[in-house]
Amino acid sequence: MVIGRFGGAALARVRSLTSARRARRVLLVAALVAVGLLATADPPPASASPTSTACPRQLVPSTSFTDTLRSSHRVAIDCADWWGIVQGRSTTSFAPELAVTRGQTSAMIARMQRGTVGVPATPELPETAPQVTFVDLDGHRFAQDIEALAAQGVVRGVDAERFVPDLPINRAQMASIIDRFFERGVGIALPDGSVPFDDVSPGSVHAGAIGRLVAAGITTGTTPRTYDPGAPVTRAQMASFLTRAASLLVDAELTGLPEQRPGLNDPYTSSIRAAWVHLFDGRLKSAASIASTLDELAAADVSHVIAQVARRHDAYYDSDVLPRTPDPTLAADLDVLQTLIDGAQARGMQLHAWISVAPSWHDVYRDLPAPAGWIATEHGRTAPESQRWVTRNATGTWSTYLDMGVPAVQDHVAAVVAEIVERYDVDGIHLDYVRYEGADRGYNPAALAAYRRDTGATGTPAPTDPTFTRWRRDQATQVIRRARDEIDASGRDVTLSAAVISWGPGPSTPDLSGFRTSSPYTRTLQDWDRWARSGLVDLLLPMNYFRAHVPTEARWFSQWLAYERALSQGVDVAIVPGIGGYLNRPVNVLDQIELAMQRTDGAAVYSAQQPTVDGTRRVLDQLGRTRWMSAPLR
Repeated sequence: MVIGRFGGAALARVRSLTSARRARRVLLVAALVAVGLLATADPPPASASPTSTACPRQLVPSTSFTDTLRSSHRVAIDCADWWGIVQGRSTTSFAPELAVTRGQTSAMIARMQRGTVGVPATPELPETAPQVTFVDLDGHRFAQDIEALAAQGVVRGVDAERFVPDLPINRAQMASIIDRFFERGVGIALPDGSVPFDDVSPGSVHAGAIGRLVAAGITTGTTPRTYDPGAPVTRAQMASFLTRAASLLVDAELTGLPEQRPGLNDPYTSSIRAAWVHLFDGRLKSAASIASTLDELAAADVSHVIAQVARRHDAYYDSDVLPRTPDPTLAADLDVLQTLIDGAQARGMQLHAWISVAPSWHDVYRDLPAPAGWIATEHGRTAPESQRWVTRNATGTWSTYLDMGVPAVQDHVAAVVAEIVERYDVDGIHLDYVRYEGADRGYNPAALAAYRRDTGATGTPAPTDPTFTRWRRDQATQVIRRARDEIDASGRDVTLSAAVISWGPGPSTPDLSGFRTSSPYTRTLQDWDRWARSGLVDLLLPMNYFRAHVPTEARWFSQWLAYERALSQGVDVAIVPGIGGYLNRPVNVLDQIELAMQRTDGAAVYSAQQPTVDGTRRVLDQLGRTRWMSAPLR
């Protein structure tokens, strides 16, 4: 049976924790933010932004607006739509850059005030309240809202008789209207604050309101020193202003969150937004740096943190299977894995423990003391030949890569997985490098003995021998199967994922026969199409690391994405392409992520350390503001 893109038990396990556990995390984070108990770095992550109380991300349904995907106000637009404050111009168009008119502003404010969004109904006006009638509102769609707010003193006409509802509103006027809404519409006095902007005159009638909105966190300047008071307010900007205002209403207990929740197929909540974090710099080496990294990823709206916790079979956590890492930059007694789990859970993110399987050595260890029991020394290429687990090629040259066909390697990986799942409350196990270094590898004597025993073959096969090639693919698959068995035996709800090869041209056709002509199948003997179709894994992350500005590589990216899209629609496994941020300029990173998000089950950025080729980190902020550009598959 073919299961659609969002169906099946495995996908449910991948895209969220068990529903009760996920709900507890989301609501806990929202509650902590609301009462100011969530410790954050400076600057604070998006989870602690002024809109966070009103807009808990996992509770806000995704809109179908296709013209807001790259808007930095995407989070607020979706939230304001959820609250019923704003409306699209059609089901797919919001027109975020259009200027907001005086009439539209009145309608949005009135919607906030009405009981339909949980705010108490418009208070009764005193008998002495003036009857406001503007001569230019006859037949206007927002006339009732304008007149009600004008009677309360929230909005004012341009003169005694005219309101001019279709005139654009500017930033200074917006500040005064929102300030009066709080004071006269709902009875809240915003805190007084100074005006830090050089372009706002102290004598301006709007200066006090601007200062109060800045103090309340509703607005900021266009720069630290400018407010641009005469600039028009766009529809997207107004969504941000009003969702920040809604947070104050929630904090004051004048309203609760809307009751609507995302559906099963909601493009945002059902998508995966992942980032790899490796151990080859200092980001995961101290409690403070881990907290800072997780803060940044939370602000970037990452849902799945894939964090390396064993670099070359040396543990950065409490282990009896792997030796403690000799890394001298690691803080003394720090359990990286537990610290990551605690920090990710507190921020509402999943934590997947990343293990690199095949590589046993890296030059960073050259001058470090070898820990007792380390694979690199006890089973590497310098160990007695009978004790080696590393592979060699057909001519006898030894490698530092472990041989997938050595039974002890399979036992070892299973033991690593079993221990982590038993000791740690991880959301996932992420296996990397479950493959051969090349199609001419696999000649470890122990592997050859196992091959002969399994197949009845004699002698030493050639690298092109079809039986030997098929057997070696099966050994890589067996490593995955052993990990699957350990997770299943634990009885815990832990996702099994793998980073997989997508080198060179994509499959000649986007199907199984096309995959069997591709590099992972022929060069690295990694049959990950089979892993997906058989359900051995829950989540696959093909590493589509291609430079968008190189035409050949851009074509390869498209080819692989076409195959991954077809695969994601035919299996009960999430397919989440990896994006090589370190190879691409920011705009190209966003382009590739948008394509992956729209055509598969999400996207993963490699890496948190270098999300762009030039080291620019603002792309992470852009991702957080756009909800990773989630949109229905079209």
